[in-house]
Amino acid sequence: MSIAFVHHKGGTGKTTSCLNIAGWFTKMNKKVLVIDLDPQGNATSGLGIDRKTVDFSIYDVLFGQKNIEETILETSSKIYLAPSSLDLLAAETHMAGQANNTALLRQNLAGITGHFDYVLIDVPPGSTLLMINGIVASENIIIPLDSGIFAYETLATLKSLVIELNKELGVEINLLMMLLRETSISVLDKYQAWEIKKLLKEFLSENNMPQVKIFTIPFSRKICRAQMKGMPISHYAPFSDAGRTYRRIAKEIVNSG
Repeated sequence: MSIAFVHHKGGTGKTTSCLNIAGWFTKMNKKVLVIDLDPQGNATSGLGIDRKTVDFSIYDVLFGQKNIEETILETSSKIYLAPSSLDLLAAETHMAGQANNTALLRQNLAGITGHFDYVLIDVPPGSTLLMINGIVASENIIIPLDSGIFAYETLATLKSLVIELNKELGVEINLLMMLLRETSISVLDKYQAWEIKKLLKEFLSENNMPQVKIFTIPFSRKICRAQMKGMPISHYAPFSDAGRTYRRIAKEIVNSG
């Protein structure tokens, strides 16, 4: 199963959710590949890999310089990683002149998806060719959101993009779930997250997707500490509130597949 973590807005928790779900998959004895498509490289550093030590990255794969097998690293948490590099900052410019530039990643994944139970793609924010490549290469998307109104309002733009990809490229995308991240422990923030969750349910109902589940991710400083240690929450604090929440999410995905 391939899953892209997608949202136009930055700071919604795409990388955090990608890595923490991947961590629980490995705890469930699943073989997982994370693809870091974001030039910021947070998924790479979040798995304990220093980008300065990486010889080849997903950039080399996209532009035909290496096969993806040559870039994949095994991290200390047993998650496999196709790392990011600073070269990705120039990817948009290089992609612009290429034929079939929305399917570069999909073409390069064709030969390896059968070797992994899950391929998780950490997609950069914004309507970029990198973001579109991540969506086109995936069977499913997960939409992480923070509890602010701007993340909710941007859903309409994301919906338009998915419709356009279907119309122009015939890409069928399944929305697997939405993950709503609380940004603090304050009662006000919890109330705001509750209000946003109501709006999300209305959005799903209006778009004939009432079956899509919404999970609320509790605020946790342990997630930040885990990332600083270069490991997912499943390996750092599995019994924390956030750790148990991500375990439920991972089990839901496994059961749905």
